Amino acid sequence: MLRSPATALFTLMLAAIATAQKIDFQVLPLPRSLGLPDDHSNFVIRSTQDWDAWVSNLTDVVDPLPTIDFERYTLLVASAGYKTHGPVVVTFDSITDAVNIVRVHVSVTSPATCPQLSEAGHYAAMALIPRTDKPIQFDVSNRDSGCPHQ
Repeated sequence: MLRSPATALFTLMLAAIATAQKIDFQVLPLPRSLGLPDDHSNFVIRSTQDWDAWVSNLTDVVDPLPTIDFERYTLLVASAGYKTHGPVVVTFDSITDAVNIVRVHVSVTSPATCPQLSEAGHYAAMALIPRTDKPIQFDVSNRDSGCPHQ
């Protein structure tokens, strides 16, 4: 029986979804002050050399950074960039191995609370996943908590 191209594509998509597996991850505490880039950016750090290069580009590291075993882990950093109306919460919602790619879903909730005075700053989150050489794609959802910007 011959299938239409649309049916074949749909069947392939269902197979890919069926084989996707959730990846366990560990969120790491992130120092409040790092000197991250002002724009939204995501980083995949797979080695000590990548880590050293990434850290050397930070402009304001005050607290000690975590020690990472890159033989066992890949580090993901999701940065919302500089926000004048904070605090902003960056959350890793899910990480999925979708066969040929790792998909990382991140939420940025802005502002996280309704403070009397906004907290400007850089907001980000870090997570460890088991070591992988697969390409990694970040999908970011922005959510507004409804707090008025002051």
